[in-house]
Amino acid sequence: MFPCRYVTGRLRRQLIRPHRSLSSCPTDQVDDVMVELDSGGKMTLNGTGLEMSEPSPLVKYWVQSFDGIHPLLDVGCAYGRNVQTAHNLLKEKIDSNKTIILACDCNEGHLAAVNDLCLPGVETSFARLPDNFPPQSLGKKMNNDGASGILMSEVLHFLSGEAIEQTLVAARDVLVSGGVLAITACSPFMNFAPNESGVCHINSIIQPLYESNIDRRWPVGDGINLQTLLSGRDLDGRGDNAIKRMPTFFHPFSARDLRRAVEETGLRVISAEERWHPGYPPQYQNAGRENTQLLAVKI
Repeated sequence: MFPCRYVTGRLRRQLIRPHRSLSSCPTDQVDDVMVELDSGGKMTLNGTGLEMSEPSPLVKYWVQSFDGIHPLLDVGCAYGRNVQTAHNLLKEKIDSNKTIILACDCNEGHLAAVNDLCLPGVETSFARLPDNFPPQSLGKKMNNDGASGILMSEVLHFLSGEAIEQTLVAARDVLVSGGVLAITACSPFMNFAPNESGVCHINSIIQPLYESNIDRRWPVGDGINLQTLLSGRDLDGRGDNAIKRMPTFFHPFSARDLRRAVEETGLRVISAEERWHPGYPPQYQNAGRENTQLLAVKI
């Protein structure tokens, strides 16, 4: 199924949020107008940043896990970029009377956007990590049978370490035997929003914070307030309108951190590495370690 490379100092207090089990959706919602960036990404409606300009680099492995019986689950679907990609790849297997893909999000506006795509075999369901996953309605849509593949694309870095671990246990329980879990998330090494000289003041804070706390279970587990760090900067030419859509709790983690947490659930990790995400804005590059990517299977 997978190619061979998949087989085998203290920060200032005002920049750090208290450690707690945070939801992936903030309680303070921003306006419901979609903002598209010059990079091709779209600002989300729930104040958690971006839908990427390209599908997840793991989307094809997620799609290949579809067993023809149990649906695929997209957790944090945003406007449906990964859902559309999966639907196109599975079009010969689509049955309009059967749920092939379940698109989940904690923002009703995102779910409405996916519904507006009118894709046969695609259903939507509200889901909030970690406490409302999987939601009761999701179990009914799956006939309580489970999912053959789960994609969590760019969502877990909005959770505390405790909440990530709770979510991973729930994902394990939802997967059928042989089911695949695919995760991408921001690593501590991304350049985020460098200035004109190429210097990223966020990376200059987060990476040393990670490295100085490397012995902690979750080195950046206290979280970073990106709105505070980006205050007064012109993000992708959108100014304050983009800044107010950035998360106030942001928790990047490494492949090492994620591998350990997934292995503790009993899932078998196929691959865990830091790589480039093709949907990130080009200026985010930093030696090809910008995105934490993991594939695991339930034995």
